[in-house]
Amino acid sequence: MKKQHLTFTPLAHLTGQHEARQLLAALIRIVGLHRLELALELVTTTFEEAAKQPWFRLPSNPMGFLLSIAQQKTMDAVRVQNLTGRLSREVNFAVETGQPLENIFQGIFEENALEDNRLALLFACCHPLLPLRLRMALLLKTNFTFSEKDIQHFRHSDDLALLKELEAASDQLLQHGIQSGVPTPGQLPARLAAVEETVLALFMEGYEHSDMTIFARRSFCDTAFQMGCLLLSNAATELPTSYALMSVLCLLAARFEPRRGRPPSFLFLDEKNRAKWHPKLIDRGVAYFEKAGDPDQPDEYHLLARVLMEHTLAPHPRFTNWERILEFLQLLLDERPTYHNHLCFAYALAKNHQPMMAIQHLYTVPTFADHLPDDWLTNALMGEFFRQAKNLRECARYYQVAQQKAPSTGLKKLILRKMLALTSGKGGKKKTKW
Repeated sequence: MKKQHLTFTPLAHLTGQHEARQLLAALIRIVGLHRLELALELVTTTFEEAAKQPWFRLPSNPMGFLLSIAQQKTMDAVRVQNLTGRLSREVNFAVETGQPLENIFQGIFEENALEDNRLALLFACCHPLLPLRLRMALLLKTNFTFSEKDIQHFRHSDDLALLKELEAASDQLLQHGIQSGVPTPGQLPARLAAVEETVLALFMEGYEHSDMTIFARRSFCDTAFQMGCLLLSNAATELPTSYALMSVLCLLAARFEPRRGRPPSFLFLDEKNRAKWHPKLIDRGVAYFEKAGDPDQPDEYHLLARVLMEHTLAPHPRFTNWERILEFLQLLLDERPTYHNHLCFAYALAKNHQPMMAIQHLYTVPTFADHLPDDWLTNALMGEFFRQAKNLRECARYYQVAQQKAPSTGLKKLILRKMLALTSGKGGKKKTKW
């Protein structure tokens, strides 16, 4: 699937989203993230001005040409709107120390500062004081992935307030004093943790939701992947957790192709066609994990990567070392006892021939009863566990709820096949064909 590109001619064949992102990051560093709309408008006018150049006068350095136009456009906007003294904290401080605006802008618009600008913008968009879904929306918008209405359309129906949240983002950014910039070494661990959480959540948003179009799903994943690579491109953020996060993204992305139009659930993990997994992405994920090292106290991303490698590198599902996976998932539960991690642990128990222990484990989870009425995955897993325990009556009861609550037609059909296999006397062992 081809990516969308900015189509401002005649530089369309020389520039695109990458250059637009770099321009936007530099502009936000000047005007502040709370003036995102102004920065986006300046990017557009920059490309429009460049498009007026005749084709035979195209510059040998398109990016430098765009930067010079953007710098002039920004100077004009600051003067016309009388923004001097009301720009980003960095620029305001430089002005107060007596530096001319022209010199400040020139330093920010230098080509060797472009990647630093993008990293600074990433930390601003993923500030821990902002709600997670607003952080994700800001990442999508500042990367020209989708407009606000597109983001609203591709997300769940209960996120219809997202457009209003984006409109109110400037108030939150001003209130919390959130600026575009790489945090100080003392602030880096907490700020980097928020960035990594947002990147993984954005990736999973596209990876898990089959109700999106394939273009939308891949665009969500691509944006998260780019942000992960950006962390590795700077010495300040090229840390073991960043490598472990990229290992997780690569190992998951390797499974993307056989999931096209398929259910987004590990419930049917063994029924995937492993021959379609992307070997180069698997190798890349393993290489990233090796660079991440083996810490004395593994973090969430190291443990996730270990679980994924145990499953991905097994030549066949029956050779998966579920005992090792249980060890890693137990450590992961100690680190992050989320409901989803409890489901994963119960699933691994069942795969390790302990279905009754899996059921008992879920009974001990405090929020288990809250998920039973509406969560299709909880009911589907309970049905699967009771099927393995040969309690077909309870199995059918949970499968029925899961089939009713399943979010997509593909999931409904697959669960229905499992229910029909029970009534046909095959005990639910019929293999679902992809």
